[in-house]
Amino acid sequence: MSSGPDPSPGGQSDRAPEPAEAPLPPDASRRWARDLRQLFSSPPLLAGLAILAAFVGIALLSSVWYPGNPAFLPAHLQTTRDCVVPPGPTLRLFPFHWGSHPLGETGIAGFDVLQGLVMGTRWDLALVALIVVPAALVGSVVGTIAGGLGGWLDDLLAGLTDVFLSVPEFVLTLVALTFFLPLVSPPDRFWTFALILNLVLWAPYARGVQARARSVATRPFVEAARASGATKRRVLFRHILPNSLFPVFSQIPTTVATIFVLLGGLQYAVVEYFAANAIYPCQVLPATLSVLPSPQFPEWTWVMANGAASWLPSASGLDPWWAYTFPAIWILAFGLGVTLLCDGLAQLADRRD
Repeated sequence: MSSGPDPSPGGQSDRAPEPAEAPLPPDASRRWARDLRQLFSSPPLLAGLAILAAFVGIALLSSVWYPGNPAFLPAHLQTTRDCVVPPGPTLRLFPFHWGSHPLGETGIAGFDVLQGLVMGTRWDLALVALIVVPAALVGSVVGTIAGGLGGWLDDLLAGLTDVFLSVPEFVLTLVALTFFLPLVSPPDRFWTFALILNLVLWAPYARGVQARARSVATRPFVEAARASGATKRRVLFRHILPNSLFPVFSQIPTTVATIFVLLGGLQYAVVEYFAANAIYPCQVLPATLSVLPSPQFPEWTWVMANGAASWLPSASGLDPWWAYTFPAIWILAFGLGVTLLCDGLAQLADRRD
């Protein structure tokens, strides 16, 4: 027997309406598309990528632009160790003569400023990457484990981080230059110096990520992951770490600045010592730090320091402003690219959080 019409008023059923189905979460491809849209919608990030891409292009084309030994900056002027008064400035040392030396030369030793900056780009990019990447990775992992697990392990790793934070980078660099690096073969000193700095530069990353991870570990989506049976490793590195990366991107520009401040300060101190003791500039080979593989190794702060100290103003009557201004602008442009890129990534990380 067929059922009759619904006896309820208005012909509506007394049964409660079925709940609507929950929307399915976006699949991996949709998440990737969303992340890419956010990535390319950040003006600071795009500007930073463009600047750093230009530096990478210069590094890749440096051997084509200036063929020869990439670890040796040739001198274009020759002087002797027996000179008493350095020669005065000549027209070819000045910048903006768009010939072979468009940014001028460093003076007595005659190093081309543009050539030194171009040839040094590959080495400085490699040095920054070799310091920043391991420090950020180690600090992120240590901070995530400490803040995510908590308890006695959090206290232990926090104390260990404080120990390394208490070591000044400048003191560690001096100790390495004095006692350790002279024992290393010259071709390996540049990379050994980067690894030594990693001993202390990971600690700021660990401290920032640790504080962030403590907050993220108490949020509902992390508690839900634990309740669903996710392992500790999955909770730490799938849920807590990706949402604790904001301090990492904020710390990277500071690390890059620390690298160039250390190198530049030590370079200039060494060069000024030689100049004050009449050892330099009457020698063709300039003074160098033991961190550099050779006395004519192209590196940005080396070019700036030797350019600033390669003239004696009392003898030449001229301040070679181009010898240190253009290297400073070069380093500033690189730092600006790193800062813009990290600012865009930090915004994306904060938006995701």
